[in-house]
Amino acid sequence: MAVFFVVHAISLGIWRLFVDAKLAVWKYSPQPFGMYLFWGILVLVFIGFNFGMAGFSTFKQPARGCIATVVTVGLAFLLPGVLVYGYGALDPTFTSVGGVGYGAAGLIVLIGFYGFGILATGMSGWPWSDSGLRPVAGSVAQLACGCCLTGLGYFLLIYPNLTTASEPHAPLLELPVAIGWFYSVIVAWLTTFLIFDNWPWSMLKRKSHTALAALVGNFLLGTALYAGHLALLKWVLIPSNAVEKLGTTLRIWPAQLGVWIAFWLIFWVNVAGNWPNRFGISTNRVIRASICWGLGLISFEVYTRWFAVSVLHEAEIVPGFGGDPLTWVDLLNYVMLIYAVYFEFYGLSKKKSAN
Repeated sequence: MAVFFVVHAISLGIWRLFVDAKLAVWKYSPQPFGMYLFWGILVLVFIGFNFGMAGFSTFKQPARGCIATVVTVGLAFLLPGVLVYGYGALDPTFTSVGGVGYGAAGLIVLIGFYGFGILATGMSGWPWSDSGLRPVAGSVAQLACGCCLTGLGYFLLIYPNLTTASEPHAPLLELPVAIGWFYSVIVAWLTTFLIFDNWPWSMLKRKSHTALAALVGNFLLGTALYAGHLALLKWVLIPSNAVEKLGTTLRIWPAQLGVWIAFWLIFWVNVAGNWPNRFGISTNRVIRASICWGLGLISFEVYTRWFAVSVLHEAEIVPGFGGDPLTWVDLLNYVMLIYAVYFEFYGLSKKKSAN
């Protein structure tokens, strides 16, 4: 529980400084705070997972965590800055004028979180892990492949909805659907890898088959999750007057629910030790998933019915319901992953290793 309170305290402090509509010292919300936050998460995936902390592991704690955090924050400003203030001069979709490009740049991370993350986790670095490449070369190959997957996903799903130029093709999905659906894919990936030990893909004998099944299979599971979460939100979790007011934007809300479930999935494996482990494999997995989903649903309700408006001072959608979970919970995830992956829970009497 100590980690839970540490993460929330640090996150709330950052929120009060930069985001809070009433109390912020420097107001950078919703943008460009969201853009820099999302890119910080993506850089953390690069450093902590694709590169396995290469170059940082020689330092002792807490220097290791501090150096990695400084590098991450620096790159989180540099990379989208080049995109918005550099490339944005050529493509108005990413222009900094009026803050138009902040959202477009931030949405790259939605695709990239899966595009880069699945390579190091569900795919176990395949095919480079079996190719005899040195670890650093394999990490660079992962980075290159992640760029390709992210670029493909972004220009198929996101860019046609945002560009003001002649469209390269008609949008495959409207933007709210694309965001809600793709985040459901992310929830499917985190569940199968973190809670289910990469099951059912691990049932396949060959590593290549497991990797490809994980890459593609999460899209099938994510589609089912999207439909289920959308129905749950519409008929149970969101008040009917809020559903009416949200209109077509309701279709983005599986992402708002999914980010809370993702928080608990990440928390459960890194902080709670993926409890339980004492029962049969199937029983352990069902209990873990039930706990994470249950806590995700409860957190969503507490957040939208009280915490978002009363504590974070976010806008109401209708009386008694409001907020934008994606920004707050991604901040929680960012702080938690920095503490787990970079600092290895430094300062706690009982340290745990992050997966």
